[in-house]
Amino acid sequence: MIRYAILGSGSSGNSYIINYKESSILLDAGFSLRQIKERVAQSEIDFSTIKALFITHLHPDHARGAGVFARQSGIPVYLHHRINDTLKAFSSLRIPPHLTQFFHVGKPIKVGDFTITSFHTRHDSPYSVGFFITIEHKSFLLLTDTGIVEPKMIEYAHKSNVLFLEANYDVAMLENGPYPYQLKRRIQGPLGHLSNNDAITLLNTMNSTMAEKVYFCHLSKTNNRVDLLDQLIQKELIWRGETTICHHGNFYSSHLDI
Repeated sequence: MIRYAILGSGSSGNSYIINYKESSILLDAGFSLRQIKERVAQSEIDFSTIKALFITHLHPDHARGAGVFARQSGIPVYLHHRINDTLKAFSSLRIPPHLTQFFHVGKPIKVGDFTITSFHTRHDSPYSVGFFITIEHKSFLLLTDTGIVEPKMIEYAHKSNVLFLEANYDVAMLENGPYPYQLKRRIQGPLGHLSNNDAITLLNTMNSTMAEKVYFCHLSKTNNRVDLLDQLIQKELIWRGETTICHHGNFYSSHLDI
């Protein structure tokens, strides 16, 4: 059995854990170490099983806890091989050099029974990525913080049993909301985020694929509402697998049978 949890998602922090047998991997560390430990305990996954932390990009809501996590746990942190080009953001995390592991996009990494493959996302944080994770014959996709859905993302989505998929904003709420004009354009732009409609459009390419569960993640607290996304799902979603809308900052856990 594979156990997994969304420790929290949204603008205040993002982190995910996947466990199989005696090993776990953590994806992003957008919370303090104390919060991560509390949320991992809530998942009933033993913190000591974590073998690696993988970081999608260096925005604080995804990476703020990475340095303290590494320094206090001694667990290696995996990042894009060019991430240290963004010297200030990277160096501020103070990840010990001996715990810093760099990956090349598209090159699989083995951690226990996990195979983790990164792919480019289009976001305004240099060298941002998503992750496709396989364990035995099951697979997970983490796809958030991208302004564009590209063919490689669709390919991985079609191969995934569980998707953690961004649905960041409702277009009308963003347009009529309090954000300055330039920030609205950034969010909607090619280096921004996926809207509710973008997420539904991606899923509607997957009607006959292997996906079992989709978690709509990274909902904006200001520019989205759960009820609006739910209405859109009921009205527009053709794919009929299991869906969960992740409320801002909330915890969710489940499992897959092998």
